[in-house]
Amino acid sequence: MDRHLQQVNTWYDTLMFANTPKQARIAARELVKLILGEDALNLPLEESMRKVCRRLRPAEDAKEQARFDAEFLELLTAPTSATHTIAA
Repeated sequence: MDRHLQQVNTWYDTLMFANTPKQARIAARELVKLILGEDALNLPLEESMRKVCRRLRPAEDAKEQARFDAEFLELLTAPTSATHTIAA
């Protein structure tokens, strides 16, 4: 596996398993930088994440792509660990 793909996988995993929204945003920015380039950091994070999603998980159907985009953006607002916290 080449270094770039390895970095993409590492930051994607970090985003998927982030414990806090801050960790998710950091991972998302790194993923954006790797996939879209430094210039994409000037875009709003949500917009650049939609573009990243369309590169990583493209769909031919517009409704399906909208669902993929929404799921991907949800990683920013509701990190996996935070959404699966068990109440004491």
